[in-house]
Amino acid sequence: MLKLIKIFNSSILGYWYIPENRDPGLIEIDERTGEVTVAIESNYDKELGGPYYANKARGAVKRMWDSGELPSEKSFTWW
Repeated sequence: MLKLIKIFNSSILGYWYIPENRDPGLIEIDERTGEVTVAIESNYDKELGGPYYANKARGAVKRMWDSGELPSEKSFTWW
């Protein structure tokens, strides 16, 4: 499971990503270029030894940015 929560009350445009209900990481969007980057990797990704959830979150945020839809919250589940 992956949950994305839009950052409010900040100069940063981006999302907190929460993998498997654990500590969050941060995905930032550069409004000028549309580039989406992982600003802070979650502790769970660090435990796993790679940016598995960070990459999934980055891809999801990029697709949302490209479509012009940036909801305040979005969840993804897979089996």
